[in-house]
Amino acid sequence: MFRRATYTDANGMAKIYNQAMKPGIFAISQIAPDTHNERVAWLKEHQDSYPAFVYEIDRTMIGWCSLSRFSVRAEYMDIAETSRYIDESHRGKGIGKLMHAKLIEVATILGFRILVSRVGERNAMSLRSSEHFFRRVVVLHEAVRIHNEWHNDVWLWKKLR
Repeated sequence: MFRRATYTDANGMAKIYNQAMKPGIFAISQIAPDTHNERVAWLKEHQDSYPAFVYEIDRTMIGWCSLSRFSVRAEYMDIAETSRYIDESHRGKGIGKLMHAKLIEVATILGFRILVSRVGERNAMSLRSSEHFFRRVVVLHEAVRIHNEWHNDVWLWKKLR
C-alpha cells in the first residue's frame, strides 16, 4: 500500500537508501550514508508538487519513491525526475513497477508533461523495470563514480501529455 511519506519515515527511508550503497549494488553514487536529518531536510523539499511515497506491506516500509524537481530553470518546470528505492529483501518482486505506475499516475494528476529517470547501466534489475514504462534516450558514458569506478548513467524519458 502506498501512502505519502512523513518526517517519521526518515529513518526507514535512509536505511533503505543506504542499502543502495553496498558493494555490488550500482544504484547510487553517494559516498557517505544518508542520515535521519538529511532525509528530513530532503522530505521538506518533497511536498505538494514533488511528493514522496512510502510503500508498505503489513505496516512495514519496504520501499519508497518520489518525484523531484528536474531543474531550477523555468523552462523545465513541467518535467519531474523519478526515484525508487526498495528494501534489499523485497527486490525483484515487481514493487519497482508498482512504484513507476504510482509516480506516473501522480505526475499526470499534478500536470507534469514529461518524466525522466536515471539508472546506472550496471543496475540491470532497475533498468529492466524502468524500460517497461520509459524509453531510453541517452547514455552518459563514465558520468558517475560508484565504488571508486566510473559508470555509465542511463537517462530514460516518458511523455505524459
